[in-house]
Amino acid sequence: MGATVMMGTKKVLDKATGKLVDCDATRCPHAIDGINYSPFAAFGGWTGGINAKADDKVKQAGYDFLSYMNQAAQSNVDVTIGWTGYNPYRNSQLDNLEPWIKAGFTEESAKNYLGAIKDSLNNPNMASDLKIPGTAEYQGVVLDRELARFLAGEITAEEAVANVETGWEEITERFGRDEQKNLYKSSLGITN
Repeated sequence: MGATVMMGTKKVLDKATGKLVDCDATRCPHAIDGINYSPFAAFGGWTGGINAKADDKVKQAGYDFLSYMNQAAQSNVDVTIGWTGYNPYRNSQLDNLEPWIKAGFTEESAKNYLGAIKDSLNNPNMASDLKIPGTAEYQGVVLDRELARFLAGEITAEEAVANVETGWEEITERFGRDEQKNLYKSSLGITN
């Protein structure tokens, strides 16, 4: 078993024609050996928050807990334990093999696993979760439901695609197409 960067493709969508076309240096400037990779940073990481209206002792306890969980001494161990749900997020966790080997990885498997994560995080095409209202509905309701129906053999691939498109259009219209576009652009740092 091993880890690798998410699969890539030699073709990309030409927006003008709506057709798949071969990658070239202009269309896929970050392609590697003609393959355009776009690793997906699913879930985007953990966050913690403390209610501003909480009692001062509760705020301090919350801060102390979040601080403890994120300090290298604790977090460097937690990322090596599968049941914590943490993935490596510090450079030290990606570069130091020792905690991984102590957790049962071989040196080779630790290098493979951490290398795939580093390659993904450093890829200029890395994609993150959708950050607009309705994301849970787009992905967690409509997409998941139709994908499950397709995998169960209830519907064809074409029906799944049509159902996803219909569901996504309904969500987009409910939140407002222009507002969704503007929020999506903002999430990507696009100002025009």
